[in-house]
Amino acid sequence: MIAALRPSERLTVLVLIGLLALSLLARPEGWVLRTAAFAGLLTAVLLLGRARWKGPGVLRDFLPVAVILVVFLLLQPLVVALNPHRWDAALAAADQRWFSQLAPAWHGAFGRPAAVTDLVYLAYASFYLLPIAVGALARVRQGPESFEQVAFTILLGFYLSFLGYFLWPAEGPRVPEALAPARLGGGAVSHAIRAFLHGAESTTLDAFPSGHTALSVLPAILATRRFPRLAPFFWTWALAVVFATVYIGVHYVSDVAAGLLLAGLTMGLAPLLSRSLGARALSAPE
Repeated sequence: MIAALRPSERLTVLVLIGLLALSLLARPEGWVLRTAAFAGLLTAVLLLGRARWKGPGVLRDFLPVAVILVVFLLLQPLVVALNPHRWDAALAAADQRWFSQLAPAWHGAFGRPAAVTDLVYLAYASFYLLPIAVGALARVRQGPESFEQVAFTILLGFYLSFLGYFLWPAEGPRVPEALAPARLGGGAVSHAIRAFLHGAESTTLDAFPSGHTALSVLPAILATRRFPRLAPFFWTWALAVVFATVYIGVHYVSDVAAGLLLAGLTMGLAPLLSRSLGARALSAPE
């Protein structure tokens, strides 16, 4: 079964086994449900991995989307159980020391008119669509091998950002929900997205490094290499997401800087790790 897996699937299996073990050992709040969820995802990856490359098609190719979303939503109790330290004070101090002029200018850019703020919130909310769009484009235009390379790199970026949440848990400079309309502004779009994020983002110790930064820059780099004519579009999209992170008060500038470093680290590690996990899995039989 393992021999038939693609490198990206092998990477996901290793991550899920690690999370499963941590959940069993730490037994955080709701650990039974979390353990079952990790086990279910692991089973799904292994079962779909038994199919040939053209087997279940879209379901197999885009199962990682569900894996990333579910894992992210389940991380918070594990992070709390494994690391009681919080890095917000250190990150705020770093912003004050290194970005004392940039941070407030960024947060108050353009005078924060409601229309601009609404657009920025839309950019922030579009975050997950960016890597999916690049992956889908690689799959349709360049075939399975290019898709696998893109998927592996993006998944590695997500998993490394999750590791960062365990090592340096921080909430970021979030504004309390009751104060958000006055401090952050915006119109109906901003209010609706804030309400959605408040209810949907069950993991809040996810500020450092900025996954929104790393996982926007990574797809933009990958798209530039494969589809240079579309580079301006994808970079505009990526930079809009990065701009949103500080503007709407969910990340320190230090988080963004760390996210950029993470993107570079991921680009360097991905080819080496992909080869070590077995590039031949792409053509392995059932």
